[in-house]
Amino acid sequence: MNIIKKVLNNNVVIANSSKQEVILVGKGIGFDFKKGIEVPENRIKSIFVKQDENNYERVLNSIDNEVVGISEEIISLAEKILNTKLNSAIHISLPDHINFAIKRIKKGMKIENPFINELRALYSKEYEIANNAINMINERFNIELPEDEAGFICMHIRGGITNQDARKSLAHTKKIGEIMNLISKLLRSNFDRNSFEYIRTLSHINFMIERVKSKEPIRNYLLESIKKELYYEFNIAIKVALKIENVFDIKVPEDEIGYIAVHLKRLSEV
Repeated sequence: MNIIKKVLNNNVVIANSSKQEVILVGKGIGFDFKKGIEVPENRIKSIFVKQDENNYERVLNSIDNEVVGISEEIISLAEKILNTKLNSAIHISLPDHINFAIKRIKKGMKIENPFINELRALYSKEYEIANNAINMINERFNIELPEDEAGFICMHIRGGITNQDARKSLAHTKKIGEIMNLISKLLRSNFDRNSFEYIRTLSHINFMIERVKSKEPIRNYLLESIKKELYYEFNIAIKVALKIENVFDIKVPEDEIGYIAVHLKRLSEV
């Protein structure tokens, strides 16, 4: 049995269930059912068992119920699309962040995210969810959060998947941005950061870093040909690899440097 204890908004309620408090998300459950009423199972879309009781109570006491409610709707949407349960910490960090963003925009403060292109490329699914979240928030609160804000929400969703806080996701994205800025400088070109080749290069470097960290490097059977035919790009790739090694504290194998050179060649032809 899920007996409503508190209504957060039309779609989210806090309920008592088997001697524990839970957050229930379901279309119209906060509108159709009131405090003390049992919510039918077929009306519940997702359930979150409150774990960090003290911090969650702080959120409930310090943040508007509507903000907490829409945060839970966004989390529920993300879990459905990504087909995974997000870390419980996001139930505290996301409403905190959304509340802060709403206050800033109402005060006329500008919200900017310098890593918006990197985030869009690195975490495309999470970014799409975040964009939907921005639309939900803007419509519900009659405000105009910019797309830059989607980048920040994207990081919270990403952190919910990887069990890292948003700051670690941001730190990683910032490092990738440093690598791409170096490539732009070495190739002496200001790339279209929304172009297919730019996104493909960025994604390749990100996955390469993950491979090296996981000790799963790949063999490059064209390495000798690349070194001869793409001599200029290979030398630039060596400089890029040195930067990667310095920033991420890893050793980039020569096979991987060869693949970076191929991407640099494609990128330079855009």
